Order: sequence, then structure tokens, then C-alpha cells
Amino acid sequence: MSKLKSYRWYIFILMIFAAISPACSLSSLVGSTAPTPTPSMEKVEGPPPTATTDFAAETAVAQATQSASDAAATQIAQQTQDAASVLGATKTAIAPIEIMLSGLGIMTSEGKIFVADPDVTQNGSGFQQLFYSDQFPGVTGKDVAIQSDIVWDSKYGDAGCGFAIRSNGTGPKATQYVLLAIRELGGYISFRIMNDGNIINKIDTYPQMYNPKFSWANGVTNRLSVVMRGTKAQVFSDGIVIASLDVTQPPAAPVYPEPPIPPINNKDKSAMDEYKKELEAYNKQRAEITQQYQLMMSRYKSGVTDLPAGYAYLVTYSGSGEVTCQFKNSFLWVSNNQ
Repeated sequence: MSKLKSYRWYIFILMIFAAISPACSLSSLVGSTAPTPTPSMEKVEGPPPTATTDFAAETAVAQATQSASDAAATQIAQQTQDAASVLGATKTAIAPIEIMLSGLGIMTSEGKIFVADPDVTQNGSGFQQLFYSDQFPGVTGKDVAIQSDIVWDSKYGDAGCGFAIRSNGTGPKATQYVLLAIRELGGYISFRIMNDGNIINKIDTYPQMYNPKFSWANGVTNRLSVVMRGTKAQVFSDGIVIASLDVTQPPAAPVYPEPPIPPINNKDKSAMDEYKKELEAYNKQRAEITQQYQLMMSRYKSGVTDLPAGYAYLVTYSGSGEVTCQFKNSFLWVSNNQ
């Protein structure tokens, strides 16, 4: 009976506890027999994982970038310095040329300057031949100025040195203007218009009439210049204008030298014989001058005198034998208005 009482007493206490705590269920006291919930398989949202930083690689890239930048800056600085040096040297070389051009009546800002080699030596030999030195390759111009300090060496009088401008090339059939300082007759300067290799006009000037420094002797330096604008040309000897001409004008009528004077005593046989020789030579010379004039007139009437833009050359002329021309301090100016 005691066990039954004890059991009933236990049930009684449980009933009292349930009444006192209604929120507590019997299952909470003895344990639940319900199945355990399965955890959810859905992705849990959250911040992305942090990337691992390779500090060594970043440092190497930064150093390489900085080195490249430094190298580029050094190269630019060197190029700037080199350009400044070249510009300074160019200005130093051009400065005296600008002064000389102003003496020829030219403003350098109106065109471009091209400088030849400081010393050009050219040899030639033949019969009435021109030899060319191309010191301004690829440069063409219509309105130009060209100058050089010329030293010649030849035992022949019909030898000279000078320029070709507005030239269409260096062949035997060149069309061009040619300016030559020639040794014979005490030295003279000849401006020639050539069509297909033929002279269609020739204007000769004797510079000693205006410039006493001009010399026909070997080894002497003569400065020769020409300025060409449109159909007008100015020729200079040592900076002095010795001729102004228009290339469209026809060849000038020839000027003949004075004939020899006969002896007072025409019965003096030896004196008369000498006079006859001189007269024969004079008549021959006069006939040659007349023939040359008539030939040039015929060529002039059918030729072209106002030549288009062309090349410029330093030239050596051989009339009958060997000649050496030395060109120093040569330059070419070409107008911007072509």
C-alpha cells in the first residue's frame, strides 16, 4: 500500500506544478519526442572575401614604372638640350648670312636659307662645258639669291666659276640662268639665259668699273652674288651692284672695239704689214661678234626668257682647257612666295 501511496503522491505534485506554471508543458519537463528540424541549405548573404595583396609584386611594378618615367624624362631633357645646341649652332652660322642678305636688299624672314659645304672644290676640262656641284639637293625656287666667295685657278682666260639658277637639271640640254665670273679681258661677269643648252641671251659686265677689288688673277678671292625676283636680276661683286637687268629684254646690240690705227707713213712696209695683220684680226673679231649676236637674236625670238622655278648649282665653266674653282661660304636663299 505504501508504494501506491507514493505513486499517487508523485502524480499529485505534478498536477499542482502544472497548475502553477501553465506555460510549462509536460513535454518541456520530460523532453520532447518531436523530430529535430533539418538546417536550411540556403546561401547566407554577407560581405565578399577580402583578396590577398601581393605587396612584393606591387612594389616591383611601381619601381619599374618610376624607372621608365625617369628614363623618359632624361631622354626628353637630352633631346631638348641637343635641339637647343643645334639651334644655337644654326643661329650662329646663319647670323652672318642674314647680315649679307640684308646687304643684298633681302629680309631673311621672307624666305629660307640653305647653306652649302664650307669649302667646295671643282675641276673641269673641255670645250665650252659646264660642270655642276649640287650643294642644295632637292631645293627649287623662282625668286632666289645665291652667293659665294670664289677662287679660280686656270691658265686659260676663257675659264670661269659661278652659279646656275632656275635650272631644270645638269644635263647638256639644260634650261637655266647662268652667272659666271670669267678671267679673260681683265675679268668680267656674264649673265646667260640658256634654253636646251643653247645661249639665247648674254649680258656681260666689267666689274672693275664699279668694284676695284675685283681681280682676274689666279688665287684671288672674288665674292659673287645674284638676286633674282620675277624677271629682274641684280648682280653683285663684293656686295656692290654692278648690273641690273630684265631677262625679257632682247640681246643688246654689239659694241665693237676700236679698229687699229693705220701708220702715219703708209710707205713703211713693215709698219703696213703689222697694221694689216691687226686689221685682219679686228675684222675677224668683229665678224664673230656680229655672228654671235645674230644667232642669239634668232634664238631669243623663239626661246623662253622668264624661266619657272628650278634648281640651283655651283658651276665651273671650261671654255677651252682645265680650270679649278673653289667655292667658300656659299649659301642659297629661296623666297616663300613661289
